[in-house]
Amino acid sequence: MTSPQMREACAERDVGAIFALARDRAGMSLSRLARLCEMTPSRVGEYIKGRARVRQQHVVERVADGLRIPGEMLGLAPRPWEADADAATEPGADGLPVAPGLRARLADSVVELDLGIDIEVDKEGWVYLTYHHHVLNLTERPLTRFSRELWFEHGEGPLEIITLPGSRQHVTVERIHDAGTLAKFACCVSPPVPPMGTAKIAYRCRGGRFTEAHYWRQAITRYTLRLHIGVRQNGVARLVDCSAIEEHPDGAKQVIDEHVRFSHEGSEAHISLAREELRPNQFVTLHWEVVREGA
Repeated sequence: MTSPQMREACAERDVGAIFALARDRAGMSLSRLARLCEMTPSRVGEYIKGRARVRQQHVVERVADGLRIPGEMLGLAPRPWEADADAATEPGADGLPVAPGLRARLADSVVELDLGIDIEVDKEGWVYLTYHHHVLNLTERPLTRFSRELWFEHGEGPLEIITLPGSRQHVTVERIHDAGTLAKFACCVSPPVPPMGTAKIAYRCRGGRFTEAHYWRQAITRYTLRLHIGVRQNGVARLVDCSAIEEHPDGAKQVIDEHVRFSHEGSEAHISLAREELRPNQFVTLHWEVVREGA
């Protein structure tokens, strides 16, 4: 953020240059940038290549919030999250600030700082599902494993689950229960994540399939500060509808369509949903309806 190049790019509101710097200097992928800023990866690529310029204020605000760029650098008013950042007094692992109020509210918890879910669907409906967890250990014990569960309505079980490289920890998958397209497993982490430490854990699943119904229902099992669900589906002739519902612990449901972004380019449909500050025992469901090519 303090480099002359980034300050110049922000002063000019050159989102393409901002994305290029984040990619080249911070190692952030196009998918990661798209997930944080509620865009499609192809749109991020267009900004980087200079094929598109940002003119809308709300897009600049999404970039500021997604990449945690202070509003002043982009000619905006201070962003809501800046007050929390200013109140942070105690750094966690990797210099990550942890506000005292947040620590008090989430004491003795494992927190999802960022939960990203990428859903890639091929022309036949087969799914490549990728999870990215960025967790913070606020317990007093080292974190060695955490349990997960995946389920598809259709597919060829058992589901295949593999871990992806890219973090300091080595992660293995321990299968607990397989029942066709249902898999219960644990991510085992070595070395353990110490108290106040963070870890990035990623894994990919395949073997599930969408046939007629297209939806993803995500259970929130731990405090989640940021959730992003991104869908890229191939072989789409027409994107008919997109919607989302958030279920609260008391059973109440809320339509959150205003948080859904979608586009249809060529034969690909792109859909994304971003939410913040979710609590355990909530559910977030993203629905979409498409007409496939040849249908």
